[in-house]
Amino acid sequence: MNAITYEEVLSLFRKTENLIEKYAKEADRRAEEADRRLEETVPQDFEARRW
Repeated sequence: MNAITYEEVLSLFRKTENLIEKYAKEADRRAEEADRRLEETVPQDFEARRW
């Protein structure tokens, strides 16, 4: 059985860190998109209920 080297650990850590950053940015983008959709929808619903 071969032991994992320090360099391999660092490489895996960096890859993991990059993936976390990538998915966090995507989640932020989706949340902002959902917020925009909600802002567009809510005023229309509010106006419809007033009448």
